[in-house]
Amino acid sequence: MLHHRSSTWEYVDDRLVPEMVPWRASLFTVGNGYLGTVGTFEEGFEGQEPATFIHGLFVTPPGDLPVLGAVPDWTGIIITIDGEPFRLDRRPPAGFERRLDMRTGVVTRTVVWKGADTGVVKVVFRRTASMDDPGLVALDATFTALTEPVTITIESGIDASVTGPFGALWDATGWDRIDTESLSLSARSVDGAHDLTVQCRLTGLDGLGLLGDASHPRLRGTFTLKPGGSRTLTKMARYAAPGRPDGRVAAPGTGFDAVVAASTPHWSRRWESSRIDVGGDPQAERALRFAAFHLIAAAPPKDTRGSIGARLLSGYGYRHHVFWDTDIYVVPYLTIAQPDLAATHLRYRHRGLTSARQKAARLGRQGAFYAWEAAGTGDEVTPEWGRKEDGERIRIWTGELEEHITACVAWAANHYHRWSGDDAFMVQYGTEMILDGAKYWASRLEIGSDGAHIRNVIGPNEYHEHVNDSFFTNAMAAWQLRQTPATAAWLDDADPAKLRTLLQALSIEGEDLARYGDLADLLVLRRDDAGVWEEHEGFFNLDVVDVAAFHPSRQSLYELFGDKRAQEIQLVKQADVLMALALLDEHGTVPGALAAAFDFYAPITDHGSSLSLAMHSLVASRIGRPGTAYDYFVRAVAIDHDDAMVHGAQGIHAATQGGVLQAALFGFGGLCLDGDTPMTSARLPDHWDSLGFSFIHHNVRHERLLTQGSRPE
Repeated sequence: MLHHRSSTWEYVDDRLVPEMVPWRASLFTVGNGYLGTVGTFEEGFEGQEPATFIHGLFVTPPGDLPVLGAVPDWTGIIITIDGEPFRLDRRPPAGFERRLDMRTGVVTRTVVWKGADTGVVKVVFRRTASMDDPGLVALDATFTALTEPVTITIESGIDASVTGPFGALWDATGWDRIDTESLSLSARSVDGAHDLTVQCRLTGLDGLGLLGDASHPRLRGTFTLKPGGSRTLTKMARYAAPGRPDGRVAAPGTGFDAVVAASTPHWSRRWESSRIDVGGDPQAERALRFAAFHLIAAAPPKDTRGSIGARLLSGYGYRHHVFWDTDIYVVPYLTIAQPDLAATHLRYRHRGLTSARQKAARLGRQGAFYAWEAAGTGDEVTPEWGRKEDGERIRIWTGELEEHITACVAWAANHYHRWSGDDAFMVQYGTEMILDGAKYWASRLEIGSDGAHIRNVIGPNEYHEHVNDSFFTNAMAAWQLRQTPATAAWLDDADPAKLRTLLQALSIEGEDLARYGDLADLLVLRRDDAGVWEEHEGFFNLDVVDVAAFHPSRQSLYELFGDKRAQEIQLVKQADVLMALALLDEHGTVPGALAAAFDFYAPITDHGSSLSLAMHSLVASRIGRPGTAYDYFVRAVAIDHDDAMVHGAQGIHAATQGGVLQAALFGFGGLCLDGDTPMTSARLPDHWDSLGFSFIHHNVRHERLLTQGSRPE
């Protein structure tokens, strides 16, 4: 992990390691649920691309798939000190530290630097995204001459020429100098789908000149500092797109501290229901606060034109497409801590129902089959083809065969309703998602003499494609089919007219509801004499390999064995059967079933997905093995904090952050619902003195403090 000699409310990096700079930038992302700005250096650094992402502004480059590409950049500052460029990749600093204050959403970076022929200068950068004013972002930079007089030149404005892995996605369409301190730039996405205006104001410099580059207009100023003298530059910027937050950039008298002061109460309210304290383990406490901070910063409070992508708003990974990661790993935590943010995601899923129905119809099925990868519309945007590292083209089947996404969306909606008691959501959105997905499963099943089958799918264990009767898929489908008549009965009590209207719109008859429950009972779920559920048909007959002999390794065993051989052996990418048992009590509570599954599947799991380790931690807690659970928890935290999977530059893993929070609260804290009553049961690691946290149930905030030996409550 990074070096930590600080409050557990702060995340600190006090070493500048050039090869780590690109991936560590994601850890210092600031955001407010509307936008996120990755923690790249204002002055630039080799291998870093500045990036600010705005939810919902998906751009489709020619011949490509939608991507939430970086909008014109507001952070860049070209700094020259006594004629020498101030850049840490050209001349290493004498001192370096940056810290994220998770209470206020402020990143501070302190640099002590000396050029070839300059005095020593200290520069302190601060950056934040306003929680009070969604389109507003702010930074300041304070320059102090420590030893000799220095002359410093600053250039800063709005840069529409930024590119990322998908090329330039925005074209500047015009710019204007609003007044002596302010610029405005207009841009249009390369697909013509979006128009965007960015305004910035630069204060703290005198006699600003203008550099009128069409794609990068900027203001220029110079000042001289005597030894001990300081000067602070403040920059405000505002993003505005049609139908989104608008307004002028902050008034000239508004400083950085005023923006933070306006944001802090919003963060304080968020932290009231996301409180988490770990006695005896400050690193775990910091990691859990880090996870909660980044989920809140990336989750749209109201706008359903986008949602939480696989890498939050901290990098380009997976083009910011939305996967089942959000429904299964993020929503459960947000539901108990920030239910309004969970509801926004679920309304986003409801917006995707039309596309889900169209996808099902294209495959000759009924009901709704959700997109495996979704962007702004809910359409399926999974690429059909990809390439291996050696350039070989490979078919990508996930968009067609990972059908469990439909049940995962329904499970998330039901989970949200159980915890929140938000009946209005269930009437207007949730019931429709559950019912239409059940209609899909009813049209998908193949009925035989030995039961109902779902053939040719991919389960969470993506190392095995085109399998029959995936346990996870069948179990989740059975849950949705069984839940549907219960949900319909609930709606009949809550709003009978709404149920009649909904059944008519979905072409579902009363007898269909009863049939769904019968179909659920027919779905084939196999287990052996020891009570272990079989991951999919024939899995127990595959070749056995000693997975432990290949660890530790940063290379996945799938890559090591190759796709053909991986399909022939008992090798698991991520929690699959274990995840189903964790989500669905009716299977996991069969006496000994969860422990038996853990003992069989954990040793053959490669953890080739960022989703896996946290789920293993949760399951280990549930079977009474807190030491093992903690080991998995620490490894899960390391995925982002130590770049353990070697692709951290693509952004923070949403599922990992949601997963470690679930591992702590639902695992170590034993938080669950007993009927409609929230319960906790301490399963703390031996070195934890206590675990304190808040959660929300039916709009009431609760507090728990668990210690070693705490009784269930």
